[in-house]
Amino acid sequence: MILPNPIIFDRPLNVWLGFLTLFLMILQILVGTRILKLPFWFHTRIIWILLLAVALIHGFIGFEIYFLS
Repeated sequence: MILPNPIIFDRPLNVWLGFLTLFLMILQILVGTRILKLPFWFHTRIIWILLLAVALIHGFIGFEIYFLS
């Protein structure tokens, strides 16, 4: 099953997901090192689950673009 790769603001969706993954990873590091003061449950549950979900979707779409098309 090959998914379409929509173009958003002249960039493919996979590029935007990569930027979002990088942003979530930086946010995770900032919260974990207490530079950004948020509750610890936010670091361990919310950001971690979002980061994992976005990274998996980003990787799956990238795999499909590179190997299956």
